[in-house]
Amino acid sequence: MKRYWMVVISALLVLALLAGCTPAGGTAKEAKYGLFMSHMTNAFTIELSDAVKSKAQELGVNLAVYDGGQDAAKQVSQVETAVNEGIAAIVIEPVSVDGIIPAIETAKKAKIPVVTVNQNISKPELVDCFVGVSHVEGGSVEMKAAMEMIGGKGKIAILLGPMGSDAQLGRSEGYKQVLASYPDVEVVFEQTANWKTDEALKLVENWLQTGTDLVAIVAQNDGMALGALKAVEDAKLGDKIKVFGLDATPDALAAVKEGRLAATVSQSTTEQGLKAMEAAVKLVKGEQVEKQIIVGHTLITKDNVDQFIK
Repeated sequence: MKRYWMVVISALLVLALLAGCTPAGGTAKEAKYGLFMSHMTNAFTIELSDAVKSKAQELGVNLAVYDGGQDAAKQVSQVETAVNEGIAAIVIEPVSVDGIIPAIETAKKAKIPVVTVNQNISKPELVDCFVGVSHVEGGSVEMKAAMEMIGGKGKIAILLGPMGSDAQLGRSEGYKQVLASYPDVEVVFEQTANWKTDEALKLVENWLQTGTDLVAIVAQNDGMALGALKAVEDAKLGDKIKVFGLDATPDALAAVKEGRLAATVSQSTTEQGLKAMEAAVKLVKGEQVEKQIIVGHTLITKDNVDQFIK
C-alpha cells in the first residue's frame, strides 16, 4: 500500500512539473484573452468591441471585456490585475497615450503579447502590434470636407475628444494642417466633450447663446456631432450651420441620409476589431504579425451614404 501511494505522489509531481513548463495561458484556444476598452458609452466603441468579440468567437477563444470608463488609472488597474491572473494576451484601446504605459510595461515584463487597437500609446515600441488608422489622416479628411462645404471661410467651432487621447491628438493635428491653408476661417470655439453626446449638446447650446455667427461645427466623433446637431436644430439654425462627424455610426449615417448631418467619416471600425483579435491569437501561437496594421478612412456624404447603411 505504501508503494502504491509513493507511485501516486510521484505521478502527481510529474504532472505538476509538466504544468509548470506550459506557456502562460496554455494553448491559444484554452487561454484567456482580455479586451480593454477606453469606455463603452457610444456606438463606435460598441461596434469595435463587438468586432473583437465576434472574431474571438470565430476563433474559439475565451475573451473577457473590460470597460476603462475613460479613466487611465482604472484601466491600468484592470490590466495589472489581468496580468497577475495570467492573461494570455491583451487587446487594448488605450484611455490615454501616456497614462496606461505603466500597465503595458507590466504586461511586457510578464512576456504577455499586447495589441493596441484604434488608439496607440506614446511609446509604441512597447506593444507587439498596433491595429488602427492614422488619426491625423482622419482629421484631415473630415476638415477638408468641411472647408469645401463652407467655401473656405467663416467662423467654425470644434468639439474635441478626451484630451490626451491618441485620437484627439491626431485628429487635432489633421485639423491644424488643413486649416493652415484657409486664412479666412476662424476657430472661435474649441473644447472637449469627451466623446459624449450630452456634453456636446450642452456646450453647443452655450456657444449658440452667444449669438456667434457659426457656419460649421466639426466634431471628432459622431456622438458629439449628433449632440451638436440637436442643439443646432433646436435653435432652428440647421440651414445655417453645417455639422460634421467621424465614425460612421448608424445614427450618424441615418442623419447624413436625411440631409441633416453634412458628413461623417468611416474609419473601418469593424475591420480594426477583427484584425486586432486575429493578431493577438497569432502572437499567442508564436506566429509573426506586422508591427502596424493600418486601415483607411472614407468620407461619407449624402452622395454615397447608401453604400454604408446596413
